[in-house]
Amino acid sequence: MLKTVEFTEAEVSEPADFDAISQYSREGGEAIVGGSIAYAHHWAGYSIAQSSAVEVTLNPGYLFVDEKVYGNDDPIVVNLQVYLPLVTGDHRYVALLLRGTETTETESREIETDADTGDTVMQTVPKTNIRSVEVVIQQGLSSPTPVKPTVASTECCVAYVELSTTGIVAVEMEQASRVKTLAEVEGRLTVVENEMDAAVARVSSIETDISNIASRLNDIPNPVVVRQMQRDLAQIRREIAMPDEARAYWYDNGLLTDEWDTANASWLARIREGVRFAWASQRDMQMALLDASSSAIRASGTLILPAWEEVVRLEVEGDGGSKNISQLTHTVTTAIQKTLSRTVTEYGATTTKCENASGWSFLGNLSVGATFTKDGETFVITGITGSTKGHKSYSFQNVTVRTVEETYWDYVTDEVGVNGSIYGETWLCAQPMVLTGLDLSFTRVGSDGDVHLFICECDSSGQPKIISVIASTTLTAAQLATGWAKFDLTPTLLESGKRYAWFTVTTGNHALETVTGNKYAQGSLFYCTDGVWAQGDPETDFAMRLYGAKFSATRTVVEMQSATLENGMTDIRILHAGWAPGGTALTWEIMPADNDEWLPVTVDTAIDTAWLAGLPALTRLRAVFTGTTDLQPAIVMDANARVMTFRPRGDMQAVSVQHDFGVSTTSIQLDTVIDQWDGAKHTAAPKLVVGSTVYTPAATIVTPDLINEKKRTISATFTVPSTTSARARFDMASSEVTDLPFIDNIAMYAL
Repeated sequence: MLKTVEFTEAEVSEPADFDAISQYSREGGEAIVGGSIAYAHHWAGYSIAQSSAVEVTLNPGYLFVDEKVYGNDDPIVVNLQVYLPLVTGDHRYVALLLRGTETTETESREIETDADTGDTVMQTVPKTNIRSVEVVIQQGLSSPTPVKPTVASTECCVAYVELSTTGIVAVEMEQASRVKTLAEVEGRLTVVENEMDAAVARVSSIETDISNIASRLNDIPNPVVVRQMQRDLAQIRREIAMPDEARAYWYDNGLLTDEWDTANASWLARIREGVRFAWASQRDMQMALLDASSSAIRASGTLILPAWEEVVRLEVEGDGGSKNISQLTHTVTTAIQKTLSRTVTEYGATTTKCENASGWSFLGNLSVGATFTKDGETFVITGITGSTKGHKSYSFQNVTVRTVEETYWDYVTDEVGVNGSIYGETWLCAQPMVLTGLDLSFTRVGSDGDVHLFICECDSSGQPKIISVIASTTLTAAQLATGWAKFDLTPTLLESGKRYAWFTVTTGNHALETVTGNKYAQGSLFYCTDGVWAQGDPETDFAMRLYGAKFSATRTVVEMQSATLENGMTDIRILHAGWAPGGTALTWEIMPADNDEWLPVTVDTAIDTAWLAGLPALTRLRAVFTGTTDLQPAIVMDANARVMTFRPRGDMQAVSVQHDFGVSTTSIQLDTVIDQWDGAKHTAAPKLVVGSTVYTPAATIVTPDLINEKKRTISATFTVPSTTSARARFDMASSEVTDLPFIDNIAMYAL
């Protein structure tokens, strides 16, 4: 305090003297706050409690604004009801801003009106000037993934509050705007001083190391090797392609077998998103229902769906018109029907996520290297993570779910050559459905001529893709009669928002009922004269009824025949065709022997490795269909629907192909990254093969990974007779086949 007010005993004090006492006191405090603390728009002492679902309470604290200090003696209750988001699933952040205000409180006092008589009256006069704090709300945008609002630098934010449609979700204090005490500043400065002392010591050590490096400059690798690497890097920048010539280094991330000598007599491993232990035993069995007559399911050939009944999804009544469907010049049409996508689900203690993302870029359109071949069909699997054309792929520890890239395969599975006229109708599928049949109204039926009915998709212009069929059936002339004729179809998934078409091919003298006036505006009647080009009729449509499946339950459990493996299993792989459109799910569950509950085989159960740790020889298996009464997933139980069980060996020996260095060397280094390592159970032995001689390392260094505690890098240095080529060999063993490491990547260098 720089100023004081002095009084003498006989002095008559003036009102301004008492005002000066308060003013000088405040000026002294402001001088300390503004000159020493000098925080702009910061808070101190506040704490926040959630007092109800939509209210928070700020306990007393202070607001520092340059040299001024504001505060509140009583808690401040903030109601956030009006800021709650309105859409279910949305969240919103609001910022609680503190602002200082100055108010003057008045009081009623006696005021002397006559100095001679001493008469007084009661008047309201200003008595107390108060610097207080008020709370202002700044709201952010409402979104499923909300972001915090941007607070101006001239504002003080004490906290952010996350809101949902039901109330407060979380309160987060804004520590960046808090006033730091001298004790905190002193603590941080002490840490900095200690780090400076350590840095000085390190610099002194670095100076010594630099002197040692200068004396070892002659040990730098051959300049020819450096130039080779520089040339390779330059080529990679232009195009990701490595030349077919010798290099003094070799690297592989275990995605493909190209760099491994799988025909070597010492080979005892497998390539599967890393170099892994080979299988000691495996079994491949056809997937089969435990109870094929169960009322919970309905089979259409090999297609299995939850129990359903037919209902009319779309109906277009005729108005008495008629159109011949065999009047044009006959054409020969080849209808190509394609199969459904297939899904692979794996569960097991040795199926882990492989962190080889850095090695995928040069693979072009190839997948992670997982390829299944069954009865002549080749199944190409997508990457570990990502989303391709609507199908997601996951790969997490112990559980891998893979889906092929396309809804329908690109290879031909069925070709039907039909001879006759082509007439049909397109329509827009507004909602997803499982198509089960189609009714057509015949006004005339000839004495002969089968009617072939096909279902196909339309392209973006609305023209039917006649050569790409997703369902087909045939009625003979004897099965036809005037009126509605039912064409039963194998249940077929139709996606919402797509345009489909049906068309008939026949040589018979038949006619279908039509309706005029463009009653069915979402589609168009068409006919085809050459098997390729479809001509539309905008004024006329065919009468028709579309039938869809109405499922009896939203959740159906179907048990399959148990998976078995002599002497026990650690891994299960399920391969099948089918569909699982959006809003539905097909979940596999297992129950190993000696267990009494089912475990869903999903990425969320990846940590439940103990289920197969006991090497069960038999595991029950069931599929859980989840959807709606209008849409459900499906499984194709054909010869390619397989259940495979595996148990790995306890030892591994992987041998690479011979690599030519292009230079002569006597020192070779092998760097191997091992994942899922447990030193108490696992052993590893890097080796080098030159000619027919196997060498052990002269020195080995094991380096733990700083991020993944189960990963190790083993660096082995070999001294060998002068050579220009070598093979890498790596041996591993585990005391438990339910817990196995694998080679994430490996590199070899000629030094």
